Amino acid sequence: MRRGSIFWGVVLIILGVLFFLQARGLIADVMGWFWPVLLILLGLWVLGGRTMIRLGGANSETFSVDLQGASKLDIDFEHGVGAVVFSGGAPAGVAICGSQGAGMEIKSHVSGESLGVEIQAGPTFLPFLGPDTGEWRFQLTNDVPVAIKVEAGASSLDFDMTDVKLTYLGVDTGASSLKVKLPVNAGKTLVNVESGAASLEFSVPAGVGARIRLEQGASSMNIDEQRFPLLSGASNLYQSSDYDSLPNRVEINLEGGANSVRIQ
Repeated sequence: MRRGSIFWGVVLIILGVLFFLQARGLIADVMGWFWPVLLILLGLWVLGGRTMIRLGGANSETFSVDLQGASKLDIDFEHGVGAVVFSGGAPAGVAICGSQGAGMEIKSHVSGESLGVEIQAGPTFLPFLGPDTGEWRFQLTNDVPVAIKVEAGASSLDFDMTDVKLTYLGVDTGASSLKVKLPVNAGKTLVNVESGAASLEFSVPAGVGARIRLEQGASSMNIDEQRFPLLSGASNLYQSSDYDSLPNRVEINLEGGANSVRIQ
């Protein structure tokens, strides 16, 4: 049984008990009691859901989109509030798979050699809208080049693209946390991030070159200048010394407000 169904069942029981107490003259205003009790219940439900995740006790409904013979995958992902995790490792022949909840819509279409997948995912902190695990988790194919566009609100975004053939990652986000592990063997990867007050963290694998362009406001910067030195005469451009000759390289463009940026 979905946690959302259990949650609403408990809500109805509480409401019934409160009406019973009102009928017995023990309380005067059902709704005056209902909202505080509901907020307490919701808080306990969220905490309990997080505990279940840590203990490995939560199950979630899942979905799967077949690759359908496409040689490229384009993901368009929209998300409001909550936690999202992307990684590789989808089964053979599967473009993307992962958790599914009541607040999700999925569309897919093939155009030429490309498979386009559009996902709209609702909040993850409410048990009746998000997945049972409390976070959206997705696995991408490792077999074909992948491009991802993300629009998110106040979200925690975690991308482990180590084994994914990621060609493009575009993120437009507000007050968020963004962590990205870049691919080991994807050729050339382009990353564009536009953000508000965000915490941005990028991990560039050994042997992968990087060119980093920053257009930031008041930010905290932590960039490994041993690997990505600031170019002479530039104030916002960092680059591996052998960037142009490396077979695997990533270009990172960051634009935003008061961000904390870490690139290693």
